[in-house]
Amino acid sequence: MKHPLLMRVLSAAAVLLVSVETARAKTMAEISTVFTNDIDGIWASEDWDLYLPVNTWHNREMYDKKKTDSYNEMPWGIGVEKHYYKDDVMRGLYFMVFSDSHSKPEPIFGYLRQWNYYIDRDKNFSVGAGFTLGVTMRDDYNYLPLPVPLPVFGMQYKKFSLQTTYIPGPYNMFNVLFTWVRIEL
Repeated sequence: MKHPLLMRVLSAAAVLLVSVETARAKTMAEISTVFTNDIDGIWASEDWDLYLPVNTWHNREMYDKKKTDSYNEMPWGIGVEKHYYKDDVMRGLYFMVFSDSHSKPEPIFGYLRQWNYYIDRDKNFSVGAGFTLGVTMRDDYNYLPLPVPLPVFGMQYKKFSLQTTYIPGPYNMFNVLFTWVRIEL
């Protein structure tokens, strides 16, 4: 089984990012309070986003060529998100449906948190990293709910973002870089 450096780095980043906010919490009640406050802030917000999936790249180092040749890498779909910013951290709840690797519809919904680092003084351009905790359902798993704890990385210019996540897994399974455009409405 191959384990490219990228997969290791992204997996480690996911663990680190999920623990950033909870590292200070000493009890599950404190962790729960962090997420409850975020959800309350999201519901109170009037800020919405449009999601447009643009690419699903299957890591060629982690698949047989025969498999990757048969996969769909154009994830046509659409989604929405409600979000708010606090201290340069974006928190959101989203729903998206797209065409999966087998060209079947795949819905996903979840919570997303991304820490943004602004490159310019006017706060027009930023790069960010964070995580998503969600649930997806796939045809090849009989549309049973599957948990989705994943890292998220992004670049934003004004109201336009390019965000991506890497879904790690064993050889010939998962190992997909999924990318979407996020437009603040």
